[in-house]
Amino acid sequence: MTTTPPNARTAIVCAWPAMLLAALLLLPFLNTPFTIDDPLYLREAQHALVDPLHPQAFSMVWSTDLKLRLSQILPGGVAVPYLLIPTALAGCAEWAGHLTQLLLLLAAVAATALTALRLSLDGAQARSAALLTAACPAVLGMAGTVMPDIPALLFVILGMERILAWRDGRRWTQALLATLWLTLAVLTRSQSIIVLAAAFVFLLDGITAEEIRASFQSFPARFLPVLAMPVAFFIVTALTNDPEAAGPNILTSMLELPGGLGLVARNLCAFLTHLLLVIPLTLPWLLLRFRQISSAPIVIGLLVAGVLSLRAGSVAVLAGATVVALLDILWDAIERRDRVQLALWLWLFLALPAVIYIHLPSKYLLPSVPAAVLLVVRLLAREPRVSARWLIPAFVTAGALLGLLILLGTRSLAETQRKAVTDLIVPHTKSFERVWFAGHWGFQWYAEAAGAWPVTLEPPSPVPGDIIVVSQLDMPRFPRTWTARKVLQQVDYPNSFGRVMDPQAGAGFFSSVYGYYPWLPGSGELLHSPDFEMIGYS
Repeated sequence: MTTTPPNARTAIVCAWPAMLLAALLLLPFLNTPFTIDDPLYLREAQHALVDPLHPQAFSMVWSTDLKLRLSQILPGGVAVPYLLIPTALAGCAEWAGHLTQLLLLLAAVAATALTALRLSLDGAQARSAALLTAACPAVLGMAGTVMPDIPALLFVILGMERILAWRDGRRWTQALLATLWLTLAVLTRSQSIIVLAAAFVFLLDGITAEEIRASFQSFPARFLPVLAMPVAFFIVTALTNDPEAAGPNILTSMLELPGGLGLVARNLCAFLTHLLLVIPLTLPWLLLRFRQISSAPIVIGLLVAGVLSLRAGSVAVLAGATVVALLDILWDAIERRDRVQLALWLWLFLALPAVIYIHLPSKYLLPSVPAAVLLVVRLLAREPRVSARWLIPAFVTAGALLGLLILLGTRSLAETQRKAVTDLIVPHTKSFERVWFAGHWGFQWYAEAAGAWPVTLEPPSPVPGDIIVVSQLDMPRFPRTWTARKVLQQVDYPNSFGRVMDPQAGAGFFSSVYGYYPWLPGSGELLHSPDFEMIGYS
């Protein structure tokens, strides 16, 4: 008796509760102001309307307080602006950008359910995988922005689903689509190229030496998507490169910054901590497997925690717990010769190349979320226990609550940035006064829209009589070099819904430079210092 291959309709039937949950959580945030790196991608989308083949071929001021080509500020990611063209056509309305993200997330949730079905999980298990994805705090938090991490999640899961379909069906259209989706994933977040390792293992007949050899002998063409994707990536990149790109880009500049092993240790700790705090992997895996875990992973986890504590303090304990879980997943896969579990384990590491970057926020882990939830659901399917029936509802509820707090904290941050522009900049630009601003994130987006000019470390510079509005939230460089100031007015960052970016408290959902925690109530100390200052230049 043959079974009918899973299709999109059956996947949506399984995923609809998760899709409904995501919609209910995100629809109230459609009008959240743009924040963090949103302006970069919105500007790319606007430029793509003028120069469709070169979306990064223009200059702007960003976090270095220097005017650079966008190809220097954002290495890679050329696929992102095309997804935001509808938003650009809608006048860059907030609701249009956030609605686009919601629709992409709903597609990713359905694709996760479809992938679960392709891995021989039943409908209830596919529903659980979809729910864990929709309620993942990191996913919900990034769905409240227009940054490219939700699209990266979607393209990776679509590509891997087509890899599994190609392995089983051997239809050339499946191979073509697998190549297309995975290429788009890498064109969205370049570190996602690590997914090729997981795709390679999925395409094998098994993980023993004999099975690997047989895979190459019986049908070597099965690996064509793994070989074709890098070629397609480099071709598209060459065609869309900024024709006027010059000088080192921001990535090479970051790699030259002092930090060395200390920077790598901090980012590694962030990567491991995210898998416990905002990705449903470490905690559910350890809760389900704590009786079977051998002593070796525990000892190694303690050693790693001890080393990382020199750089990260007590949060290294969380990183050590994730090391235990990762080692147990790997050892269990090898011991049982489980090809699928080994592939999913490799899929978890898509963000790892970023350990050499200046930070490693949880958003870089989004393309690995399907691997995490599929590992947990497969473990529950393999070892069903009455006592574990609470696990999925508990983690979906906890994840949704934390995700909601992150969304509220992000909205509070974004509204503060927009309010600073409304209160400190708009009245003066309406009076045709020259107003400058020092700061970035969403503050820059609304400041430029109000007619203010960015100050830079290079001329032109303010002159006596000008006004400069300074944001302390995003640590611009210019105010550190400039002291001739008279504070005229201030706007504070309220603490109504907690903080997602608070270096004093240690909250750094969008950047591990600020802290390892995704959300915290916030520090009282920061409440008594101004976050935006309107300064008269004298």
